[in-house]
Amino acid sequence: MIKETLLLAVIAAAFAGCATTQTLATRPLATATAPVSFDGNVASQFTDYVFMLVPDVNPTTAGLTMHAGDSLRLALPNTFKRNTQVPISPDTDLNLVLTKGWPQGAVRLAGQYRVSYDETLNSIVVTALVDIGLDGVNAPGIKMIHLRGRTFSNPMPGEYSSTVSHTASDGKLLAKWQGDLKVIDDAPSARLAPTNFHLPPGTNGDFQRVLPGQTVPHTLGLLLWGAQGSALNDVGIAPRDLTRFPRYTGGLLVQDTNHDKRLDPATDRVVGGIIGAAPSEAKGQSASSPTGSDGAPVLSGQVLRNAGFGPTGGKPIPGLLAIQFRAGDKLGLYRPTVELIGGNSFQFTIEAVKP
Repeated sequence: MIKETLLLAVIAAAFAGCATTQTLATRPLATATAPVSFDGNVASQFTDYVFMLVPDVNPTTAGLTMHAGDSLRLALPNTFKRNTQVPISPDTDLNLVLTKGWPQGAVRLAGQYRVSYDETLNSIVVTALVDIGLDGVNAPGIKMIHLRGRTFSNPMPGEYSSTVSHTASDGKLLAKWQGDLKVIDDAPSARLAPTNFHLPPGTNGDFQRVLPGQTVPHTLGLLLWGAQGSALNDVGIAPRDLTRFPRYTGGLLVQDTNHDKRLDPATDRVVGGIIGAAPSEAKGQSASSPTGSDGAPVLSGQVLRNAGFGPTGGKPIPGLLAIQFRAGDKLGLYRPTVELIGGNSFQFTIEAVKP
C-alpha cells in the first residue's frame, strides 16, 4: 500500500511537471540583402545578408539583450561555402556585426562580444563578454545580425533554411529563430537601399521627429545602383509630374544626363519617384535635394561621407542620394516611399509632433 501510494505520487508529480513545462516556440527569422550590397543575395557571389531577430526597426521598440557568456549562433546550410581566404576576426566587425536596426547603427563590438566560427556546424557564433543591455551606447538593443566581409559565398539560386539560436552560458536555450535565405539568379537592373554614411556614426536618418511644417534635421540617405551594380550618380529630386507619372505623388528621381546642374524631367532621365503618404488633409509636406554653395542641387555621387568614418570620411560616396524632407502642417506620421523604376523601394518614417 505504501509503495502504491509513493508510485502514484511520483506519477502525479511527473504529470504536474509536464503540465507546467512550455515548449520554446521558434520565432520567424526574416532575412534581407544587406543595405551596403548590390549582389549579396546573388548566386555565386559573396554572402551579404541581414538576419532580423527583432523585425521592428523603430528605435523606440526594444531589441534583445545578452548576458555575459550568452551566445548567438547563426547556422547556415553547408551549401553556403566558407571563404577560407578571409580569416575569422574575433575582435573586429570584418565578418559579422550586431546592429540596432538601422544602417551604420552597430552595437559596439570591442569589449562587448567576440566572433568565432564552428566548422562542424557551419555556424558563426557571437559570444557576449559583458552584459549587453538596452540603454546607453547599446540602445535600443540588438535587432539584427549582419553577416558580411566575403566570409561565405552563396550557393545556386533557391531558398535555404537558416537558424539563429540564443543560448545562455549554462547551455540553456533562450530563443530560436528559423527562416529562409533567398538566393536569386542574377542581380536586378536597379536597386536602392537606405544608408546613414553621410551622417555622424550611429545617427539614424529614419524615424526622425520634427514639428509640423519643419524640415528634419538630418537628410535622408539612399544608395542607388544601376545595371551590373554600377553606382547611379547625378540623381536628384524634382517636382512631381502627375500627368506623366501619377504614381509618384511626392516627387521624381531625375538623373541630370546633360550635366547642366538642373533637373528637368522633360530632357533628363526619370529613374524613379516618391510615393507620398501623410496624415489626412496634411499640406506642405515635401521632398527635395539639398543645395550646394552654388545654389545647384547636390546630386547622388556628390554627397560626402561623414568625417567621423575615419580615413574614408569627407569623400564623395558613389550613388549616395541625400533627401531633405519637410513635414506637413498636421501631426502624425509621414511615410514617403522612394522607388526606382525597374527596381525596389524603401519607405522612411517621419513623425510630426507637438512642441
